[in-house]
Amino acid sequence: MYLFAHIMAGILIGLVLAVLVGDRRIVALTALGAVLPDLIDKPLGHIVLAGTLNYGRIYFHGLTVLFLVALAGLFLYIYRRRIDLLAVAVGMASHQILDGMWHNPVVWFWPLLGPIPGRDYPDTYLRDAILRQLSQPSEWILFLLIVGLFAALYRQELKSFIGRPRSLPLLLAVAALLAIVAMCAGLRLLA
Repeated sequence: MYLFAHIMAGILIGLVLAVLVGDRRIVALTALGAVLPDLIDKPLGHIVLAGTLNYGRIYFHGLTVLFLVALAGLFLYIYRRRIDLLAVAVGMASHQILDGMWHNPVVWFWPLLGPIPGRDYPDTYLRDAILRQLSQPSEWILFLLIVGLFAALYRQELKSFIGRPRSLPLLLAVAALLAIVAMCAGLRLLA
């Protein structure tokens, strides 16, 4: 899955949660959580551990770290009434779902099923992955949508809009419409 697709999923989940809890900061936190596994695991696996694992889906792509983040978030919520870390955990869960981590149970359930197996990627893998990211038309469309959503989110009109519970259906409809437009445009550009 590509970077901006993960971020967009985090934003859409964050918009729903922002309406439910009345806190717009949740959107940025779920977006951060949605991209955090790649921000940590890719450099760690392909640069730091290149001589051993050389794999970009390691610790933060597994249920163990997700469980620890969610547990810490639960404690933070119980004792401080802060939902921040829970929002990050929800974003991380969306990342694992979009990556289909259940197809790789050894990594997803690490360390329960044994060590993470090493991979044999060429030396140019990370550079090639970045070039694939930059050449993907749907990623550019999603990037523009993300910039537009964050610009609109932090405008004064939307601040009051999120605070009203009856606005949830309209907000979800707008988010779904934007996602459908982005997917159709991406598929159209690929054809």
